[in-house]
Amino acid sequence: MAHEIETKVLDIDSAKVQKQLTELGATKLRETRLIVDWYRPVGTKEGEDAWYLRIRSNSEGEHEVTWKAKSEISGTTRKHKEINFHVDEPEKLSDLFEGIGLEKYARQEKDRISFTLQDWLFEIDDYPGMPPFLEIEGSSEEHVNEAIKLLGLEKNRTWAEGERTLIQKVYGLDWYHMQFE
Repeated sequence: MAHEIETKVLDIDSAKVQKQLTELGATKLRETRLIVDWYRPVGTKEGEDAWYLRIRSNSEGEHEVTWKAKSEISGTTRKHKEINFHVDEPEKLSDLFEGIGLEKYARQEKDRISFTLQDWLFEIDDYPGMPPFLEIEGSSEEHVNEAIKLLGLEKNRTWAEGERTLIQKVYGLDWYHMQFE
């Protein structure tokens, strides 16, 4: 089971960060639109999820399901266990989830540009109605902070909590229904 250690760097200039990553020799992995459906046991209250499932589809027609455990916040990063695998029939998986007592409680769309550099993963996420942010994934909090310094983003605010709390608390938007017009 893999662990993910990451942080979000807020209010970035997407074009500038893409240029910096390219100049540093980063490899662009993908530029896509993601559609994400979230599932949990019926009756679970917001913030009380011990785990959750999501089905994520991209604009190239690929689909994956992810199970994520509750996150542990450590300084400027968060860490959580996760299991990912690809699925061919997301609609049937959605039916299965609902059939075993899970509810689809949220749906988002976002544009994502992904890069790798050395052993970091950089993802620029752009949701409707808010400024883009950069998610940096590394092997430790120190490793993630090293990437922030490499890009000269030390003055930018970081966010270690999940996207739901970011979107609700910082931008005052409805995370449950984030869709492009």
